[in-house]
Amino acid sequence: MGNTNQIIPLHSYQNYAKDFALSHPYCGLFLTMGLGKTAIILETLWELNPACHVLIVAPKNIARCTWQNEIEKWNMPLRTQSLVVNENGKDLSKKKRDEILDSIPTNPYGTVYFINRELIPALVKRFPENSFPFKIVIIDESQSFKSYSSARFKALKTVRPYIERLILLTGSPTPKSLEDLWSQIYLLDMGQRLGKNITAYRNTYFDPGLMINGHPVDYKPKRMLLDPQGRIYVDENGYAINAKTAIYSKISDIVISMKNKYIQLPPITYNDVWAYMSTDEMKRYKEFMKTNVLDLANGDQIEAANAAVLSAKLSQMASGAIYCNPGVDENGNPLPNKNHDYEIVHEHKLELCEYIINNTDSPVIIAYHFKSDMDMLMDYLPKHDIHPVIFDGTPQMEKNWNAKKIPVMLIQPASCGFGLNFQHGGHTLIWYTIPWSLEEYEQTNARIYRQGQTEPVIIHHLMTKGTIDKRILAAVNRKSLSQQDLLDAIEATVEEADDN
Repeated sequence: MGNTNQIIPLHSYQNYAKDFALSHPYCGLFLTMGLGKTAIILETLWELNPACHVLIVAPKNIARCTWQNEIEKWNMPLRTQSLVVNENGKDLSKKKRDEILDSIPTNPYGTVYFINRELIPALVKRFPENSFPFKIVIIDESQSFKSYSSARFKALKTVRPYIERLILLTGSPTPKSLEDLWSQIYLLDMGQRLGKNITAYRNTYFDPGLMINGHPVDYKPKRMLLDPQGRIYVDENGYAINAKTAIYSKISDIVISMKNKYIQLPPITYNDVWAYMSTDEMKRYKEFMKTNVLDLANGDQIEAANAAVLSAKLSQMASGAIYCNPGVDENGNPLPNKNHDYEIVHEHKLELCEYIINNTDSPVIIAYHFKSDMDMLMDYLPKHDIHPVIFDGTPQMEKNWNAKKIPVMLIQPASCGFGLNFQHGGHTLIWYTIPWSLEEYEQTNARIYRQGQTEPVIIHHLMTKGTIDKRILAAVNRKSLSQQDLLDAIEATVEEADDN
């Protein structure tokens, strides 16, 4: 260990996580969003005082500013170097990035480098395996390495034997299923706990689910495990051990999890708000759902080639629009209710947005999914004396929001879900269109429901009655419950830490 004087005043649960990271060279901190993972790691690095170079891998918007902002906030004397942007915040050219990489051997040890995950393959390719210059690697949002076939995972796998300390950070380790764990845990232990490859992992803990042309397209955790003699594995109480239990037990020594109950956060309320289509609008929706073809007013047709396409179309319809080819009259002029590439179906969610905003004493964030959502909101709300702005991803707009200078802000979760702190600017979030992605849903909610939030948080789900909206929310909730099983099973409690 190096430095002993703590710079960041950590909470008890954060100190426990820090001490765990210090004592486990290869570990995962599966911490619920908002628990201050960045602060924990920075204090860990400060106390390590590493005699080597450090690499922090993160989504681009986190890599470009979030970590540096936290370092500046605490005035930490850490040497940093971005491989993403220059000192003016502009993206680095490949030439400039190469110059920085060439300078690594002459830079003082302890320099912390930041890189976005998409650049990992190029970084690894640049250095021969045994000359990889980063002995400490931090992976922020490690679920982005869940795919065992991705280039970023394969690249990092090749240099893993030369990494002396690796820490995974995530609040959503299994966004889709327990399969997502294998590649993340492999990076920690190189296959010791869950197998050397994905096939071995699947064969041990999963059964094939849906089969197409004789090939499994998904896998379900086994309800019970058998030993080589075909006997059921049981625990100390005689209960059959299922796949989930076995997996959690295998990784519990290198992974910890803590929930928001360890910090004093205000209550959070989830509120389902229902919109109702007219009889004709609902008839049109059901017809499309039944036939997979929507007859548009201008004679065009949209074919839903598969269920995924259809569900996306139905979701868009539920939110008030449907993509189509631009409709024009005989003179080439746009037809009424046309906005380049979509047709307006209804405005019921828009009306609900107006109502909620006018009855909320807090600045409001509206999370949208489709471009049509954004266009309709930006057209409708100003007509009712509500003037939203679209979040542009810049630190300045983030500051303006947290300074309560923006009454209504639209965000697109897919492009800005990570690394943003909105907890100081408001405590109300409206989901205009609920995504299928659990990761997007939880990450977006955590932008306002996180450490530093002082007001009760309310999350509004706008849903159109009788549509796919309810099904999407139910699917997200089911995924969340499955993931929570993991977090609960490997949870390290502060009470246990205090007893030691």
